[in-house]
Amino acid sequence: MNKSFNAVLTVLILATFIYAITLAYVIGFERGVNSQRPIIEQLTRELHPDLRISFIPYLHPMRNLLFGTGAILALCWTFVLLSILWRRLSNPDKS
Repeated sequence: MNKSFNAVLTVLILATFIYAITLAYVIGFERGVNSQRPIIEQLTRELHPDLRISFIPYLHPMRNLLFGTGAILALCWTFVLLSILWRRLSNPDKS
């Protein structure tokens, strides 16, 4: 493998690592906020009994961005794996 391919592979590994950490943060944040929903609903009913509010699950603003980033990373990893496979099949070892 040449140096540019190794550089691309290193960047992809770092990007995937950062993506995994960010995704874990967003999912944890959403679970934390949504776990408090029953308490908030109860307090709202006690403080404002005549007010009818429907609570929907909280979605983090970065959720859509992470979905797109994950799709791009998946395409990049597919390209890398196909290029490795293509190199191995086009240059078989003569041992």
